[in-house]
Amino acid sequence: ILVEGNRIKSVTRSRPSAKDPSDSDGPSTNLGGVIVWPGLLDVHTHLDKTHTWDRAPNPRGEFWDAIEVLHRDAEQNWTADDIYRRANFALQSAWAHGTIALRTHLDSSAHLGPTAHAVMQQLKAEWQGKIELQTVSLCNVTNFAAHEARRIVELTAKNEASALGGFPQPGPNLTTELEYLLAAARELRLPVDLHVDESALHHAECLRATAEAVLRTEFPYPVTCGHNCSLSIHDDARAAETIALVKEAGIRIISLPLCNSYLQGRSRDTDEQPRTPQWRGLTRIHEFIQTGVTVAAASDNVRDAFFAWGDYDALEVFHQTVRIGHLDTRMAAAPSVVTTASAEIMALPGYGTIATGAPADLIVTAARTLSEFLARPAAPRRLIHGETFRDAQVPDFSQLDQ
Repeated sequence: ILVEGNRIKSVTRSRPSAKDPSDSDGPSTNLGGVIVWPGLLDVHTHLDKTHTWDRAPNPRGEFWDAIEVLHRDAEQNWTADDIYRRANFALQSAWAHGTIALRTHLDSSAHLGPTAHAVMQQLKAEWQGKIELQTVSLCNVTNFAAHEARRIVELTAKNEASALGGFPQPGPNLTTELEYLLAAARELRLPVDLHVDESALHHAECLRATAEAVLRTEFPYPVTCGHNCSLSIHDDARAAETIALVKEAGIRIISLPLCNSYLQGRSRDTDEQPRTPQWRGLTRIHEFIQTGVTVAAASDNVRDAFFAWGDYDALEVFHQTVRIGHLDTRMAAAPSVVTTASAEIMALPGYGTIATGAPADLIVTAARTLSEFLARPAAPRRLIHGETFRDAQVPDFSQLDQ
């Protein structure tokens, strides 16, 4: 791999000779025949919520508890300084693990939205040249259609968000609400990035409704749907019809296996004792890939009421997606979930690849084979940025102390 400046100049597919002329004029490093990854992409996160667990825990691990816990924390603590400290720590962690592009959804309510977006604008500038930071305006789709559209559209435009987002819910007005959101995104000339069907409800078919709305309105910009948990409890025939509609509409899918495995399937007996989960909320990753739908995976929430753990390590996301989703049986496609699929969703051509013209950000593993790589998730890694190795030291949690 020949690097010049901050880009890859060329890639030699066979092992070069010791006197290969391509690197005769500069220093070279023998990496020892180990697996090298491109810089990774984390395509669905929540930097405004992150690292709040210590002060706002969710001991029951329930989805609706998480919403209430974080609402209270936001009302009491989410100042610009607070969001900046937590989000910047998250970006330091991501950078130390080898991530070079990250997309965050931001609560865009009237109370929180302006502050969160302003902080991300500051962080975009500060992290330029290291992490490509994108934002999505996250809103309640029902409220958006009812009375918040103008304010959120203006907030999205002012802060140059990368997509308009939201979380549609099953209901009698879902079709109208989705069309209203798509119309606003069309005016903004922006893609749409939604949270969809993050539940075990059999009647939750917002993914299907979204695909139908995209086709019906001939929406011209990319659409992405994250979560899609309830699709896995629909019968196979119905799920296949939905996946076909998703393919026809050109919708891209994001699976969030860490967070959804944590939240979904929680139950308790009559004495309020926890029961073993009978399902883990993973969407139909194999069926989407088999149909030709773009599928990515991402961190989602990190150390907040929706997910108690995580560290913005996209290789951890990869490891867990392979294990939880049995992608060992589809290994040729598996790496794309944190590389090229995410780059497609984020509209970052050249990212997620080791190829001529791609960013010269590389992760040098300690593994010679995929078996070795998957066997030791915590194995050390070295990071290359441009023509030099860079620090891979994660920040100390004490930095989060006020």
